[in-house]
Amino acid sequence: MVKSIMEGLAAYFLDCPLLKDGVFRVNALGSGPVEYALETGITSPVLKRYVDGSSIRQYQFNFNSREAYSMDRIMAIQNESFYEEFCNWVEEQSRRGNLPEMPSGCKAQALSVLAPGFMLDATMENAFYQVQLQLKYFKEAPKNE
Repeated sequence: MVKSIMEGLAAYFLDCPLLKDGVFRVNALGSGPVEYALETGITSPVLKRYVDGSSIRQYQFNFNSREAYSMDRIMAIQNESFYEEFCNWVEEQSRRGNLPEMPSGCKAQALSVLAPGFMLDATMENAFYQVQLQLKYFKEAPKNE
């Protein structure tokens, strides 16, 4: 059992067969390729609250990467293709019910792509890409002791 949602997400994405050999971090992305990072997003977590105190929630986060980059058309297509395949993989895993492990009292319901991979910044050597994602989950009501 994982202790946090981020721990479950990190384990989940480490199993993605599309990731190249590279460094995988949380809330930090280095300056050289190839690196991947999960980064927490900013959003209101509660989507719906039930009278018993349980709720449907969201956890928004970003999947970031630093990739080799140049103005070469073939390399640009390869980078863009990776993100198209990555988003398809996320959607297919969610459709199949293959979702991240969650902390006690939480159950993942869906993983969605909010914004497909896009380049945020580039130099002549590498580029910073980001996919924005949402994990929707059910959280049990706190137990009265």
